Amino acid sequence: MKRSISTSLGTAVVRVLPAMSPATPGQKAPPWVFLHGASGSWRTFRAQMNQPHSRFDLVFLDLPGWGDSEVSGTFAVHQQSRAVVEVLTSLGYRSWYLFGHSMGAVLALDIAASCPAETHAVLALSPTALTAQTALSQPFRHPAMAPFVGMYVLMVLLRAFGRQSSVLLRHVERLGLLRLILSPLFARPFSLRRQVFEDLAIDARPASFIAASSALRKYDAGIWRSIATPTVLARGSKDIFTRPAELHALAALLPHAHAVVLADAGHFAHLEDPAAVSGLLSRLRPASDSLNGSDGRDNGTSSQRDLGVTRRSGPGKP
Repeated sequence: MKRSISTSLGTAVVRVLPAMSPATPGQKAPPWVFLHGASGSWRTFRAQMNQPHSRFDLVFLDLPGWGDSEVSGTFAVHQQSRAVVEVLTSLGYRSWYLFGHSMGAVLALDIAASCPAETHAVLALSPTALTAQTALSQPFRHPAMAPFVGMYVLMVLLRAFGRQSSVLLRHVERLGLLRLILSPLFARPFSLRRQVFEDLAIDARPASFIAASSALRKYDAGIWRSIATPTVLARGSKDIFTRPAELHALAALLPHAHAVVLADAGHFAHLEDPAAVSGLLSRLRPASDSLNGSDGRDNGTSSQRDLGVTRRSGPGKP
């Protein structure tokens, strides 16, 4: 099902895969909501669309400014989050589980902080937040984030081409060069289907990427300290945007969250290892249900084993 819904940032387009065998017949069970990054759309979750989803709805939203969704001018992180919540409530959902990738992970955490009663659990994959903020403001002090700053500069250059930037990127992709250019973002770029890079070429929105970067630079991630929702912070072991230091910093900010490193994956782990990501999703939901209990909140005493998540690295070493 594809719908267009008016939000405070413009018209957002959402795709919903309804549950085949609802967990609670006659009621809208909380769905899994998929939030893409600053270079994506619903297309980045093709693999997750093909995973079994018989009991719960799956919601794939084109964030305002990406995919088929519109946006009116610039925006702040909390405005993006509010637009997501507006879409979900318009669809009739009263609560939800969130899976966010990159920028989408930032939004998922922001929604968890601002809507604690409605958010049951969060999987934040490659949350490019704290180190990206400082790298955008002081790029020469963070050489490890040079690839992210380079992506930002590339988007600034592409914005000069206006709508022709998409035509240019598609031409680069047809020549086979886009896979080479973006290869540092993946652990195994040459094993991926061509459609991955076709989608990235289609989904590039330079102006929206720049607006999201500006919003991130001004964002106060300190509000995440209030998050008590069961949360998993994940990164690929070869992710050049979300470095180990990012997970260390986030773990300090969210002391009840659980850090997971996915072996042999880059920034787009959900594309390179969809089975591992789907495994995290399938284990996080029932675990969060049992942890939430009647009050819907994690009491902060859960262990890694409670969530059914296998840590790929030692404590304090995400």
